[in-house]
Amino acid sequence: MSIFRRNKATDSSFSADPSGDCTTHSPCRELLAMPAAERDGQLRLIMAKTSELGPDAISVYLNDELSARLVVMAAGDSGRYQRAYPVLAHLTSRWGVAPPDLLLRAMENMRRDNVEVNAHDQGENSPLYTVVDQGVSGAAHLVRLEQALGADLPYGAIIGIPRQHQILAVPIRKAGDVAAIEAMLRLVRDVGSQASDRLSLDVFWLHQGRLHPLHAESKNGRLEQIFPPPEFRQLLEQLPRD
Repeated sequence: MSIFRRNKATDSSFSADPSGDCTTHSPCRELLAMPAAERDGQLRLIMAKTSELGPDAISVYLNDELSARLVVMAAGDSGRYQRAYPVLAHLTSRWGVAPPDLLLRAMENMRRDNVEVNAHDQGENSPLYTVVDQGVSGAAHLVRLEQALGADLPYGAIIGIPRQHQILAVPIRKAGDVAAIEAMLRLVRDVGSQASDRLSLDVFWLHQGRLHPLHAESKNGRLEQIFPPPEFRQLLEQLPRD
Protein backbone atom coordinates (compact mmCIF):
# COMPACT_ATOMS: atom_id res chain seq x y z
CA MET A 1 0.00 0.00 0.00
CA SER A 2 1.28 3.45 -0.86
CA ILE A 3 0.79 5.46 2.32
CA PHE A 4 1.87 8.85 1.01
CA ARG A 5 -0.78 10.32 -1.23
CA ARG A 6 0.39 13.18 -3.43
CA ASN A 7 -1.72 14.91 -6.02
CA LYS A 8 -0.34 17.08 -8.78
CA ALA A 9 -0.42 20.18 -6.62
CA THR A 10 1.49 18.40 -3.87
CA ASP A 11 4.10 17.15 -6.31
CA SER A 12 4.63 20.74 -7.43
CA SER A 13 4.87 22.01 -3.85
CA PHE A 14 7.23 19.24 -2.83
CA SER A 15 9.63 20.06 -5.64
CA ALA A 16 9.53 23.80 -4.97
CA ASP A 17 12.75 25.66 -4.18
CA PRO A 18 13.68 24.58 -0.62
CA SER A 19 15.63 27.81 -0.14
CA GLY A 20 12.38 29.81 -0.14
CA ASP A 21 11.69 31.53 3.18
CA CYS A 22 8.83 29.96 5.09
CA THR A 23 10.10 30.88 8.54
CA THR A 24 7.78 33.85 8.92
CA HIS A 25 4.55 31.90 9.10
CA SER A 26 3.09 29.13 11.22
CA PRO A 27 3.45 26.16 11.40
CA CYS A 28 6.82 26.25 9.62
CA ARG A 29 8.27 28.73 12.09
CA GLU A 30 7.50 26.55 15.10
CA LEU A 31 8.52 23.29 13.45
CA LEU A 32 11.85 24.60 12.17
CA ALA A 33 12.69 25.86 15.66
CA MET A 34 12.06 22.44 17.20
CA PRO A 35 15.05 20.10 17.77
CA ALA A 36 14.92 17.09 15.45
CA ALA A 37 14.78 14.51 18.24
CA GLU A 38 11.91 16.31 19.95
CA ARG A 39 10.07 16.75 16.66
CA ASP A 40 10.41 13.10 15.64
CA GLY A 41 9.13 11.89 19.01
CA GLN A 42 5.99 13.98 18.71
CA LEU A 43 4.98 13.01 15.17
CA ARG A 44 1.43 11.66 15.09
CA LEU A 45 -1.47 11.16 12.70
CA ILE A 46 -4.87 12.72 13.35
CA MET A 47 -8.15 12.40 11.47
CA ALA A 48 -8.90 15.15 8.94
CA LYS A 49 -11.37 15.83 6.18
CA THR A 50 -9.75 15.00 2.86
CA SER A 51 -11.38 17.99 1.17
CA GLU A 52 -9.81 20.38 3.68
CA LEU A 53 -6.22 19.21 3.22
CA GLY A 54 -4.08 21.71 1.38
CA PRO A 55 -1.95 20.69 -1.60
CA ASP A 56 1.18 20.56 0.60
CA ALA A 57 -0.26 18.30 3.31
CA ILE A 58 1.26 14.91 4.09
CA SER A 59 -1.42 12.36 4.81
CA VAL A 60 -2.60 8.77 4.60
CA TYR A 61 -5.59 8.76 2.28
CA LEU A 62 -8.52 6.69 3.57
CA ASN A 63 -11.29 7.85 1.22
CA ASP A 64 -12.63 11.01 -0.39
CA GLU A 65 -14.04 12.12 2.96
CA LEU A 66 -11.39 11.13 5.51
CA SER A 67 -7.61 11.07 5.71
CA ALA A 68 -5.06 10.75 8.49
CA ARG A 69 -2.91 13.88 8.52
CA LEU A 70 0.69 14.08 9.70
CA VAL A 71 1.23 16.52 12.56
CA VAL A 72 3.72 17.34 15.27
CA MET A 73 2.17 17.70 18.70
CA ALA A 74 3.39 20.56 20.87
CA ALA A 75 3.01 20.72 24.64
CA GLY A 76 1.66 23.80 26.37
CA ASP A 77 2.58 25.29 29.74
CA SER A 78 0.80 22.44 31.53
CA GLY A 79 3.07 19.89 29.86
CA ARG A 80 0.15 18.29 28.01
CA TYR A 81 -0.26 18.17 24.24
CA GLN A 82 -2.34 21.17 23.29
CA ARG A 83 -1.71 21.89 19.64
CA ALA A 84 -1.17 19.91 16.45
CA TYR A 85 1.13 21.55 13.91
CA PRO A 86 0.56 20.12 10.40
CA VAL A 87 3.73 18.97 8.67
CA LEU A 88 3.96 20.46 5.19
CA ALA A 89 5.74 18.61 2.41
CA HIS A 90 8.10 21.47 1.53
CA LEU A 91 9.67 21.22 4.99
CA THR A 92 10.91 17.69 4.41
CA SER A 93 13.74 18.79 2.12
CA ARG A 94 15.03 21.06 4.89
CA TRP A 95 14.93 18.12 7.29
CA GLY A 96 16.57 15.74 4.84
CA VAL A 97 13.88 13.09 5.22
CA ALA A 98 11.22 11.72 2.87
CA PRO A 99 7.50 12.06 3.71
CA PRO A 100 6.88 8.28 3.83
CA ASP A 101 9.62 7.96 6.46
CA LEU A 102 7.92 10.61 8.59
CA LEU A 103 4.61 8.76 8.30
CA LEU A 104 6.25 5.54 9.44
CA ARG A 105 7.81 7.34 12.41
CA ALA A 106 4.42 8.74 13.34
CA MET A 107 2.86 5.27 13.25
CA GLU A 108 5.66 3.89 15.40
CA ASN A 109 5.03 6.66 17.93
CA MET A 110 1.32 5.80 17.90
CA ARG A 111 2.22 2.22 18.75
CA ARG A 112 3.59 3.44 22.08
CA ASP A 113 0.51 5.51 22.93
CA ASN A 114 -2.02 4.42 25.54
CA VAL A 115 -4.55 2.64 23.32
CA GLU A 116 -7.21 0.45 24.91
CA VAL A 117 -8.19 -2.58 22.83
CA ASN A 118 -10.97 -4.92 23.99
CA ALA A 119 -12.51 -7.95 22.27
CA HIS A 120 -16.19 -8.78 22.76
CA ASP A 121 -17.23 -12.35 21.98
CA GLN A 122 -19.88 -12.85 19.29
CA GLY A 123 -20.25 -16.61 19.44
CA GLU A 124 -19.26 -18.39 16.25
CA ASN A 125 -18.45 -15.18 14.42
CA SER A 126 -15.46 -12.89 14.78
CA PRO A 127 -15.31 -10.76 17.92
CA LEU A 128 -16.24 -7.11 18.01
CA TYR A 129 -13.17 -5.07 18.90
CA THR A 130 -13.27 -1.63 20.48
CA VAL A 131 -10.18 0.50 20.02
CA VAL A 132 -10.14 3.62 22.19
CA ASP A 133 -7.45 6.30 22.24
CA GLN A 134 -8.42 9.33 24.30
CA GLY A 135 -5.14 10.99 23.42
CA VAL A 136 -3.87 12.57 20.24
CA SER A 137 -4.54 10.21 17.34
CA GLY A 138 -7.93 8.72 18.16
CA ALA A 139 -9.56 7.08 15.15
CA ALA A 140 -6.41 7.67 13.07
CA HIS A 141 -5.27 4.31 14.47
CA LEU A 142 -7.23 2.94 11.51
CA VAL A 143 -4.00 3.22 9.52
CA ARG A 144 -2.39 0.63 11.83
CA LEU A 145 -5.44 -1.41 12.78
CA GLU A 146 -3.87 -4.80 12.09
CA GLN A 147 -1.04 -3.90 14.44
CA ALA A 148 -3.44 -2.59 17.09
CA LEU A 149 -5.56 -5.76 16.97
CA GLY A 150 -2.57 -8.08 16.65
CA ALA A 151 -4.26 -9.82 13.73
CA ASP A 152 -3.99 -9.99 9.96
CA LEU A 153 -7.02 -8.75 8.02
CA PRO A 154 -6.77 -10.38 4.58
CA TYR A 155 -10.46 -9.73 3.89
CA GLY A 156 -10.56 -6.48 5.82
CA ALA A 157 -12.99 -5.60 8.58
CA ILE A 158 -16.42 -4.09 9.17
CA ILE A 159 -15.70 -0.71 10.77
CA GLY A 160 -17.58 1.88 12.76
CA ILE A 161 -16.07 5.24 13.75
CA PRO A 162 -18.83 6.97 15.69
CA ARG A 163 -16.43 9.15 17.70
CA GLN A 164 -13.11 10.85 17.03
CA HIS A 165 -11.47 8.65 19.66
CA GLN A 166 -13.14 5.29 19.05
CA ILE A 167 -12.97 2.54 16.44
CA LEU A 168 -15.33 -0.44 16.30
CA ALA A 169 -14.08 -3.35 14.22
CA VAL A 170 -15.22 -6.86 13.30
CA PRO A 171 -12.55 -8.75 11.30
CA ILE A 172 -13.97 -10.54 8.27
CA ARG A 173 -12.96 -14.20 8.35
CA LYS A 174 -16.00 -15.95 6.90
CA ALA A 175 -19.36 -15.14 5.35
CA GLY A 176 -21.17 -15.00 8.69
CA ASP A 177 -19.06 -12.07 9.84
CA VAL A 178 -20.75 -9.79 7.32
CA ALA A 179 -23.94 -10.14 9.37
CA ALA A 180 -22.23 -7.83 11.88
CA ILE A 181 -23.16 -4.86 9.69
CA GLU A 182 -26.65 -4.57 11.19
CA ALA A 183 -25.51 -4.69 14.83
CA MET A 184 -22.59 -2.42 14.03
CA LEU A 185 -24.91 0.15 12.47
CA ARG A 186 -27.14 0.20 15.55
CA LEU A 187 -24.15 0.58 17.85
CA VAL A 188 -22.58 3.31 15.73
CA ARG A 189 -25.79 5.33 15.71
CA ASP A 190 -26.44 4.80 19.41
CA VAL A 191 -22.94 6.00 20.31
CA GLY A 192 -22.49 8.62 17.61
CA SER A 193 -25.83 10.34 18.06
CA GLN A 194 -24.89 11.15 21.67
CA ALA A 195 -21.24 12.06 21.04
CA SER A 196 -19.94 15.62 21.02
CA ASP A 197 -16.95 14.38 18.97
CA ARG A 198 -19.10 12.54 16.41
CA LEU A 199 -17.19 11.36 13.37
CA SER A 200 -19.56 9.24 11.25
CA LEU A 201 -22.89 7.44 11.58
CA ASP A 202 -22.17 5.12 8.65
CA VAL A 203 -20.54 1.69 8.58
CA PHE A 204 -17.43 1.01 6.50
CA TRP A 205 -15.43 -1.81 4.97
CA LEU A 206 -11.72 -1.30 5.66
CA HIS A 207 -9.64 -3.19 3.12
CA GLN A 208 -6.05 -2.73 1.96
CA GLY A 209 -5.79 0.71 3.50
CA ARG A 210 -9.03 2.09 2.07
CA LEU A 211 -12.15 2.89 4.08
CA HIS A 212 -15.15 2.12 1.86
CA PRO A 213 -18.48 3.56 3.08
CA LEU A 214 -21.32 1.07 2.87
CA HIS A 215 -24.00 3.81 2.80
CA ALA A 216 -26.16 1.71 5.10
CA GLU A 217 -29.85 2.50 5.35
CA SER A 218 -32.08 1.30 8.19
CA LYS A 219 -35.72 1.49 9.19
CA ASN A 220 -37.12 0.96 12.68
CA GLY A 221 -33.68 -0.13 13.83
CA ARG A 222 -33.29 -2.81 11.16
CA LEU A 223 -30.83 -2.74 8.30
CA GLU A 224 -32.66 -2.30 4.98
CA GLN A 225 -29.88 -2.08 2.43
CA ILE A 226 -26.27 -1.18 1.81
CA PHE A 227 -24.54 0.22 -1.24
CA PRO A 228 -21.04 -1.30 -1.14
CA PRO A 229 -18.36 -1.07 -3.82
CA PRO A 230 -18.21 -3.92 -6.38
CA GLU A 231 -15.12 -5.29 -4.62
CA PHE A 232 -17.18 -6.00 -1.51
CA ARG A 233 -19.71 -8.05 -3.47
CA GLN A 234 -16.84 -10.01 -5.02
CA LEU A 235 -15.45 -10.61 -1.55
CA LEU A 236 -18.71 -12.23 -0.42
CA GLU A 237 -18.33 -14.84 -3.15
CA GLN A 238 -14.82 -15.73 -1.97
CA LEU A 239 -15.45 -16.00 1.77
CA PRO A 240 -15.54 -19.43 3.43
CA ARG A 241 -18.99 -20.37 4.74
CA ASP A 242 -17.86 -21.90 8.02
